[in-house]
Amino acid sequence: MKKFVRTKLDYNGMSYQDRIQRNIDLAKQLNTKLTWKQSKEMCREADKQEIWVNDIYQVNILRGKDCDGFIHHPNLKGQCDYITIKTHNKEAVRDWRHFQQIKNELVGEDREAVEIYPREDRLVDTANQYHLWVLPKDIIPAFGFMERKVNYTSLKGGFGKAGQRGLN
Repeated sequence: MKKFVRTKLDYNGMSYQDRIQRNIDLAKQLNTKLTWKQSKEMCREADKQEIWVNDIYQVNILRGKDCDGFIHHPNLKGQCDYITIKTHNKEAVRDWRHFQQIKNELVGEDREAVEIYPREDRLVDTANQYHLWVLPKDIIPAFGFMERKVNYTSLKGGFGKAGQRGLN
């Protein structure tokens, strides 16, 4: 996986009003109603995001107070980052090492990120897109491992055998 470079979204010369209308039209395709005001807010939100790309992924990041709409604990407001990850071809993908590398490269090796599998009434699943919430530097979640333990030796798995792909 190549390093990320910062870029901007290309709207192909689309006006701001056309972007707002496009959101409304896309929502209709998903059998959802979106008002002009809601769509305008979505465009404002999109304009706040950092956009990073490499050969496989597009990563959007909201930093600090810009992601506070997703932060529900007052002590964490203004301190977290929000990362969304999708492939260029919009295919479903799951590679933990890639996501770890994305987190390390774009927000730092010294920060923890969490992915949430929410209760059904909070579920958002409208695209092959993945969401990470990055905690402030000194915050460690109340769960997870506390010591580093890695093994990059390629091992064929099977019944009663460890399995791991090599580093490359």
